Amino acid sequence: MAGASLGITYKNERGRLEEILQPIILKVDMAVKNKFQLVYLFQYALMAILMTQIVPFLTQQGYDAVQRGWFLASYSVTTMIFQIFIGYYSDRSKEIKKVSMVVSVLFVCFAITFYLLGKDIWLIHLIVLAIAGGLSNTGATVLDNWVLSESEMRNNLAAIKAIGSLGWSVMSVCIPLFIFNKNYHWLIVPFLFFLISYLYIAKTVPQTPHDKKEPKEQKNEEFNLSDMYQLCKNGEFLCYTLLFFLLYLTIVANNTIVIDKLLLMDSGNTFVGLKWAIQAFCEIPAYLLLNHSVTKWKNERLIFLSGFFLVLQFLIYATSRTPLVLLAASFLQFFTVPAFTIGSRMIISEITPKNIFSSGQLLSISVYMGLSSFISPLLGGVLAQQLSVNHALYFFSLLPIFAFICYYFYNM
Repeated sequence: MAGASLGITYKNERGRLEEILQPIILKVDMAVKNKFQLVYLFQYALMAILMTQIVPFLTQQGYDAVQRGWFLASYSVTTMIFQIFIGYYSDRSKEIKKVSMVVSVLFVCFAITFYLLGKDIWLIHLIVLAIAGGLSNTGATVLDNWVLSESEMRNNLAAIKAIGSLGWSVMSVCIPLFIFNKNYHWLIVPFLFFLISYLYIAKTVPQTPHDKKEPKEQKNEEFNLSDMYQLCKNGEFLCYTLLFFLLYLTIVANNTIVIDKLLLMDSGNTFVGLKWAIQAFCEIPAYLLLNHSVTKWKNERLIFLSGFFLVLQFLIYATSRTPLVLLAASFLQFFTVPAFTIGSRMIISEITPKNIFSSGQLLSISVYMGLSSFISPLLGGVLAQQLSVNHALYFFSLLPIFAFICYYFYNM
């Protein structure tokens, strides 16, 4: 009887202690979340300084359309390579925070170098952009892995990425303020400012804040190549990667073949910047909304939602005759990219073993994001040349439907 009463007393005291500590834990979680949001704000601002100015800078340097195409395709290849090797190293070292910081430093070094070089050494210029672009895409993915590896932050990924989209959109608008007399060398100033800010905040973010939910045995697991091999043979992993690949082909086409159609319209070139701004700003409220509903929605539903609106969006693109209708369809970005990004990342994180978490994530992403980023522009260009731009858009509108048919037959 005495032992039973002591047990009851212990449980009561433990319950009271948890009630007392809960507000403190929530405050710590909020502090960590805010730091992650600042990290994303600075990281995405850094990425915008390069990624939104590649085509204007190359055009100013005198590169023609074909040459610019090679530059844009180059970092799709390096993205695939970097994501596989950096994912492998992250799992081996168990230091994803340090990896993220090093990748950002290297990215800024190569991005600055890209703006300092010119057409007279085009091959070196191409290699530098390939490395910078690959590090940019990989750095964003490593950041997502860092958040997903923290159990207390995992459900806040959408809210954190919303601030990243804010950093991208605001910086995209502000970049012309730093380009005096078309001199891109002045971009070194925001590069260094945001890099220093990023490193300062990232250094203060704990890698595993009070993560008591993970079992100790799981923390001691080591990276094993045999587990990686088994993951590559996993039918569910392969099915979802194929599904995401087909969907992302259409997402990439939104920034390539759709732009081509806009440029063919009367005064279409004046609306290109507005289209980018609409898409970026639409993502911010979408990510914030997903942050409140991500635990209520199944991740598969987010993917289906994204696919449905991708089909609708591209059908409008294909039938549009004026820039305003095409721009109106761009507002559907609210339902497409954010839902796809959160749904795909959460699904892959759920089916990937903990000890190969970064490698599994980056392997899948290198295929469905990196490979599709390389294939989609080439495929769209061939279809537009052999048929028409509208036929190419109709083709991309059918890819999500084909993807879901494949997924349906797999589940049967």
